[in-house]
Amino acid sequence: MSVNKTANIRMEEGYMRATIQYDESAYKAEICKAISELEGALKIYPEVIHRYDNETKGFSTVEFSGDDYVCDRTCGKFIQDLLCKLEIGECIAD
Repeated sequence: MSVNKTANIRMEEGYMRATIQYDESAYKAEICKAISELEGALKIYPEVIHRYDNETKGFSTVEFSGDDYVCDRTCGKFIQDLLCKLEIGECIAD
């Protein structure tokens, strides 16, 4: 089964969020692994929210807020690297 890889990106002053939908548990595991690897590599720890619709479908959201991250562009690097690791080629701004 082909996985539709897209992310929804939202940016405001002092806030940045990326939401990635998954339709199978293997892709959810891939998302979680990529987030964990980036936290270790970049030494930054965003708020991560997982919403489950059922056993295999849901959303993972990575959020940054406040001056600690947003003012020095580390959140942008984290999200950009996350999208690259997951080979997400399409982003939707809301």
